Amino acid sequence: MTVLVTAVVALAGLVIVTRIDHRDHADIDRQLASRALKVHQDADKLLDQGDHPGGDDYGGLLAGSQSLVRIIFGEHVIAQRGETPAPPLPLPSHDGYATLTTGGQTWRSLTQPLNTSGDRLEVLQNIEAVQQRLADNTSLVAVVSLTAALLTAGGVWWITHLILQPLQRLRAGATTIRSTGFDQYLPVIDRPREVADLSQALADMLDQLHTSTESTRRFTADAGHELRTPLTALGMTIEILQRNPSLPAERRAQALEAMANEHHRITSLLTGLQALARGDAHALPDPTPIDLAELLAQAASHARHRHPGTDYRLDAPPHALVQGWSTGLRLALDNLLDNAALHGRPCGTVHTHLTLDRGLATVTVTDDGPGIPPEQRQAMKERFTRGLNTRSPGSGLGLALVDQQARLHHGTLHLGQAPEGGLQATLSIPLARQETAWNL
Repeated sequence: MTVLVTAVVALAGLVIVTRIDHRDHADIDRQLASRALKVHQDADKLLDQGDHPGGDDYGGLLAGSQSLVRIIFGEHVIAQRGETPAPPLPLPSHDGYATLTTGGQTWRSLTQPLNTSGDRLEVLQNIEAVQQRLADNTSLVAVVSLTAALLTAGGVWWITHLILQPLQRLRAGATTIRSTGFDQYLPVIDRPREVADLSQALADMLDQLHTSTESTRRFTADAGHELRTPLTALGMTIEILQRNPSLPAERRAQALEAMANEHHRITSLLTGLQALARGDAHALPDPTPIDLAELLAQAASHARHRHPGTDYRLDAPPHALVQGWSTGLRLALDNLLDNAALHGRPCGTVHTHLTLDRGLATVTVTDDGPGIPPEQRQAMKERFTRGLNTRSPGSGLGLALVDQQARLHHGTLHLGQAPEGGLQATLSIPLARQETAWNL
């Protein structure tokens, strides 16, 4: 940057100096041409007076002008007037303009034919002042270029310091995170704005990476822990069947049924873990408007097929618009309805209500089972947590999935006691803005 600015300043100065020098030389050449024209008109007088190198006035042209007029024939000066330098100036080798140097002085000359006799007229002007001005301008450009280089170097150093200091802090923070893990955070950068934006983008990226890493780690740990038991049982049953090919048909059917149950348990467990992992990693599509009333009706209809002995009773308005992900909400509703059927009274009744109030869509599912003691309700939202006295099959992920979907949709899950004594699960989700306006 410093070199570039210095080069630009020097080039601009050089152009200016060159233009000034060109203009000065052009002015001198015009003066010489004008003087030559006047001398032509009075050349006979100069020839009559001969070689007279004094400083007297000649036609009002030479007084104090540091100029010289010579008439040359062949290789000799036959007449001259003006300031004659020592040593004398060399004779011109050709007609036209020329620059001559003698005794450390520089002269500009114009030589023209004077008459048909072969005489030539030479008009000269001392241009030391012009040369000195050129040297002064060149020195000025050099000083300005050097000053600009120093100021630019200082400015570049200051700006670089301002920019690199927060970048160095970011680098130190990234190095710390690389060595210690995600327990550390990137430093907060306020200025300059570009670095602050970069800092925020990196922080968001690291947060997302941390969330994704933790989700993957938790999924791996949960799957490894929870799948070990059903896979072991499945393997033992397979081994029994292999070692006992003559096993009675009744016991073989029991073994196959046990294998089917373990397979269903593994499949359900993996499905639940995958759903939880996607939610943990926020690997979700953009939210869209969803009619929760229609989604709840579909979930209740499918629940009746899965649990034909349970009486599902649904009370819901025709429409309830929320903003979210239909797959996640359907998963939450399915788990609430399945949980009520599995833990309620055999061939019992599940009441499902959907109400709209104060900007919330609230789904309430109640069963007529033994319920959950108050001191255990919060713990039941944790993963792999099952009731102490439950005999129903399950992975312990149902309520954890519902609670996660509630939080992802900016809602809540509350566990309480139903009027019949069973569990009352209440899922509340904010209504979409348009639906909220309809219900004001």
